[in-house]
Amino acid sequence: MEISEAIDKVLNAKKELEAAWDGNPLPSFILNSNLKILRCNASATELFQTSFFHLLGNDFVGLFWKEEIQDEIRNSLVRRSEKSSFPVILSRLEGSFQLLSQSISEDRIVVYIVNLDTIRVPENREEEVRLKLALESGQSGVWDFSLRLGKAYFSPEYARMLGFEPERFPQNFSHWETLVHWEDREQIRSLFENYLNGSLDSHDLEIRMFTRSGKTIWVWSRGKVVERDENDLPVRVIGTHIDITERKKTEIRTEAVIGIGQKSSLMEREDSILLLALKYSLQLTESYWGFVRICRDGVAIRESGLYTKRDQSNSVFVPIDSATTLPHTIRELPLKFNLKDNESLELTLFNKRTEYESIDFKEVELLGTELVQILIRKRTEDLLLASEWNLQSIVECSPNGILILVDSNIQFYNRSSEILLLQNKNQMRNKKVSEVFGFLSGEDPFDFIQSLSNNGFAPDQNVVEKNIILSNGQKKWISFWAIEIIYNGEVSILVYLNDLSKAKDTEIQLLQSEKLATIGQLAAGVAHEINNPMAFISSNLETMKRYHKQLAVVMANVHSVLKKNHMDPEISKILTDWERYDLSNVLLDTSDILDESIDGASRVVDIVRNIKSFAHVNKEESLVLCNLNEVITSAINISHHNIKYDSVVEFSFDKDLPEIPCHPQEIGQVIINLLVNAGHAIEEKKSHGLFPDTQGEKPGKIEIKTRCICSENNQQFAEIKIKDNGIGIPEDIQSRIFDPFFSTKETGEGTGLGLSISMDIIRKHKGKIDLESVRCEGTTFSILLPTNLED
Repeated sequence: MEISEAIDKVLNAKKELEAAWDGNPLPSFILNSNLKILRCNASATELFQTSFFHLLGNDFVGLFWKEEIQDEIRNSLVRRSEKSSFPVILSRLEGSFQLLSQSISEDRIVVYIVNLDTIRVPENREEEVRLKLALESGQSGVWDFSLRLGKAYFSPEYARMLGFEPERFPQNFSHWETLVHWEDREQIRSLFENYLNGSLDSHDLEIRMFTRSGKTIWVWSRGKVVERDENDLPVRVIGTHIDITERKKTEIRTEAVIGIGQKSSLMEREDSILLLALKYSLQLTESYWGFVRICRDGVAIRESGLYTKRDQSNSVFVPIDSATTLPHTIRELPLKFNLKDNESLELTLFNKRTEYESIDFKEVELLGTELVQILIRKRTEDLLLASEWNLQSIVECSPNGILILVDSNIQFYNRSSEILLLQNKNQMRNKKVSEVFGFLSGEDPFDFIQSLSNNGFAPDQNVVEKNIILSNGQKKWISFWAIEIIYNGEVSILVYLNDLSKAKDTEIQLLQSEKLATIGQLAAGVAHEINNPMAFISSNLETMKRYHKQLAVVMANVHSVLKKNHMDPEISKILTDWERYDLSNVLLDTSDILDESIDGASRVVDIVRNIKSFAHVNKEESLVLCNLNEVITSAINISHHNIKYDSVVEFSFDKDLPEIPCHPQEIGQVIINLLVNAGHAIEEKKSHGLFPDTQGEKPGKIEIKTRCICSENNQQFAEIKIKDNGIGIPEDIQSRIFDPFFSTKETGEGTGLGLSISMDIIRKHKGKIDLESVRCEGTTFSILLPTNLED
């Protein structure tokens, strides 16, 4: 009888348990170790809208979660023991769910699903109790706030989550608010104000809470209005808090690694990277301040520090400097990481609110290890980048042009090549080399460069000088050197270009100077040879003039005597011959002829003397003091034959002009060049009929003036102005007239070196030459020469 009653009681209890199981409003499942469904209640069939038999044996994870998260959920459910609770993400079902699980044996797990979207006001106290029991079955902390009365309920699990014994945890809102992290309190107050005024129906956020020991934890707070008054205003909110500290620290550490990596990739300085790592270390451990040091052989070579400062409702991290006062050290967490053999990274944190734990050491160690890897990688990248920049700088600063060609296309070039080839900046890439320059012979530039690169590495074998023509028509002498290389994985040709234009100009000027010197020597020799006979001629002409004067007196007396005795037949015959040959006029003409011959001989002597003076070769490099007016006069005499037919020369010399230190022959060469050019300009204007008819046969005028002037810094100069009224120089070429080989004359009529040499001579004398020109009106050249080079 007793056994029968016991059996009945057991069966009745079983029926009650089964009725409670089937009547549970939460979808409930019993799973085996493989997470297959062994049993479920009616709420479960309603949730999945299928039959009991269809759910049995099904894979619970595959049924409830999307494929991309299933492996993670399986591992999580298998690892969890006893009670656990976590939010559901990536569910196949619509809605917000919380999963509660509990191990009931070694191979059995009971799972409850809470649909947070359907939490409503319990119809009776019994259903409310069931809801709370269901929520409390996991590790979630359950809270229940009465908004109007300020009452609160916190589940035992909630109290334990914050380090309290459940029976000693105050069940009121004011105490709970003190446990909210001070940075989040304003957010919580705003949250419940929104509940009270009816503008909020539910919430889902992450906040920080203080535990009983003072430690900070992160919690995931979710809540929903479950009761309203007659005005439909909330009067009661129920929700859960789940400890997500581990996940948040992982997020912070991940954020730190990403942030440090980004700073590294953005070429930030190493100090800023170290400070960022220190900031995250302070966050992870809730330390008050800290230092990060780079040490070499145990000695700190670089140190930075941060401390935490409250700023209204937030914490800010402020750099530590010499003026910063830090409190006494209570707790310390030192860590050390090796960077290389003699270099290390030291990270020291101070004064956490609670004792440092092993998890703090682990978190910072993980971050520090990542930091070291990033620093090593950054230093390696910086070295590579520095090497690249050094190489780039060497290439860009090279005075030689550098090209890299791939299949006749320019793939790389430096700034010197742009300047040398007269190309716009950043415009040569992918251009064919034949579009940039060519050869006068018509040879293809790439074929030439390719053949040059096949000659080998030796510079003496494949350096070739060529006269090229640029895309704008300008010609230049360039030396080419080429070799085959691999560039960006492709066979390419490296080409060095050296501008030989100045060297060629110098070479031609040297040849010209040698020619002029040779001509000068020849002229000096010829002048010497002419000078000797001219001395005899001049002397003889003077003697003949004297003899002629004496003879004319005698002949006049003879003629007078003959006229008195004209009756004598012999004398009459002589007088007849006298008259017939007009000997009286012959004597007069002979006098004039001798005067003109003497004058001509004198001019020849002067011209020879000027040629000898101009052609005199300076054997000394030192300057000599000379009269500038005399140098100009000699130059006018020498060049007179070039200008005398069309021009009149007018000069106004400053008689008080001091002697200046110079090479007189070189200054004379400059004056002759300018006078000859002036004569040509006047001749060209006359040939075009641009002079008025009233100006006669010599319409040209060349004015030469000298004077002494002072500059702004009181330096004294001798000024020479040579002004003509010739054809003038077009404005668009005025900037080029001093360039070597630039000429406005027809081919073969000029070398284009006259003004270039003149410019070089004046510069050598520390002087200056300028021009002013108006088309069809004339040109004025102004030369300034210092009167004292020591100034």
